Amino acid sequence: MFEITPKEQLLKNIRKGLVQPLPNKFPQVNLEKAVYKHATLHSDESFVKVWTDKGYYFNVVQGVYDLIHQVRMLCNHFDLGIPMVTETQLKKLMDENGVSYSSPEHPDKTIFCSFSKLEINTNSLYFSSEVQPVIEFPQAENLILFGKASMIDNPDNNKTFSELMIKNDLRVHLPLSYLERFKKVFLLIEES
Repeated sequence: MFEITPKEQLLKNIRKGLVQPLPNKFPQVNLEKAVYKHATLHSDESFVKVWTDKGYYFNVVQGVYDLIHQVRMLCNHFDLGIPMVTETQLKKLMDENGVSYSSPEHPDKTIFCSFSKLEINTNSLYFSSEVQPVIEFPQAENLILFGKASMIDNPDNNKTFSELMIKNDLRVHLPLSYLERFKKVFLLIEES
């Protein structure tokens, strides 16, 4: 009798598969529809649009080393001078990476500080009481702000936080309109 070789059996199975397709194991997946949806404008993206429309600069950083690199690049590229730092955490970070900074006693024309929260719907920034020089230092021409993505808050999602922050006198609340007094304002957000 006549025997089928393994190669012929494989070809027979391939032909059968081409003529009789297998049933879809994943019936919910519709391969005919577009795979990607068009992006919608999220609230944080709308804040970035408001921010950049005011003429301020925005950038995303990846970790502390990228932050230090960005601050150095901004200071060199825009001739911002040596940034004044008053916050303990940022001073430690600058010292560890060998970056020079000025103190409030010998200020230059740029302030480098972090914010506690950024509230999207009210376009407001909240600062810890440690960064009072943002308000008290009138000679500053430029401001470099740093924060983490987790510090961006939408008050619709967290109304209790907003009410507590407004009532808390240890925090400094500044609307974006206050920042118009600076020549250049930079916002650096670290992705979480």
